[in-house]
Amino acid sequence: MHIGTIMPNSPYITIAVCSRNRPQQLAEWWQHICAITDSGTTPILVIDQSDTAPTLPSAPNLTIIHRPARGLAQARNIALTLATTPYIAFCDDDCRPDQDWLVAIDAAIHLEPAVALRFGAVWPSGNDYHFNHHHTHAGSTVWAHRSDGLVCTALRIAPTASHYSRPVAPLECLGQGNNMIVARAAVQQWGGFHPWLGAGAWLNAGEDVELTLRLLSQGAVCMYNPQIRLTHDSWQSTDSLTATEHGYSVGMLAVHVWYALTGMTVAREYLQFRRHAALKTIVGNDDSTKRSQSFLWARGWALAKGIVGGCCLWLTMRLGKFPNIP
Repeated sequence: MHIGTIMPNSPYITIAVCSRNRPQQLAEWWQHICAITDSGTTPILVIDQSDTAPTLPSAPNLTIIHRPARGLAQARNIALTLATTPYIAFCDDDCRPDQDWLVAIDAAIHLEPAVALRFGAVWPSGNDYHFNHHHTHAGSTVWAHRSDGLVCTALRIAPTASHYSRPVAPLECLGQGNNMIVARAAVQQWGGFHPWLGAGAWLNAGEDVELTLRLLSQGAVCMYNPQIRLTHDSWQSTDSLTATEHGYSVGMLAVHVWYALTGMTVAREYLQFRRHAALKTIVGNDDSTKRSQSFLWARGWALAKGIVGGCCLWLTMRLGKFPNIP
């Protein structure tokens, strides 16, 4: 698998952010990025799918691509196509990299240049929070809550690094796309991000999980590095989180149904876990909370859509409709 060549005295990392209709968050992200170490000499690529073009202060290393559309995977693929550096550091517009984020990425790449995908630590913003662990078939994921009732998800706070070159549960063992550094040539070699997945696409989520499973199934090295750290400034109400979780369920189920149909053990274990979790929810034993009828209908629709979507993904691969994705 071709990873990419680091050329002396030339930029080899591009910072990429994908945004849609969040001008204030994007502006705050840009202001923060400008203050971190080495950002002034690093190419920065903004892929904006907003209805109207974003307005950011001009900078010689900043490129803004305005493509009114929907779909995080499509936006990430645009970044893969337009970037000219061997590596792309993806983060979200509600994430705030640490001061030495680029320094840590630089050190990690020079130490282990053969890594195709690397993920960093994601902590909640602020300091008034407590962690909660959601136990799964493959370990646990983490979310945080504050005293005002708001919650923050999509976190990764494990203190030790990890390496894998075989399929594992991405969220529990590696990380997620809000702090993800990709070797551009390796990702392009295997077809980029699947356009049906990710926020804004019809399957809502999971583009980062699917890419990770695909590369791991090809023997690529993927790793988690806690030194590559940022904070996630995305606190939301429990009602808002519930809606987010429905969409998340669609994408995650679609990805794992697809890979379960190909025989991947990790995907089948995930589906078994989700089956047991769904049964607990239906009978009212989910954290001793009786779910409302509207919740059950919404979650049921999400599960059904995810299962159908996964079957469609598997079928289109079998028919060769996406020939660059094995």
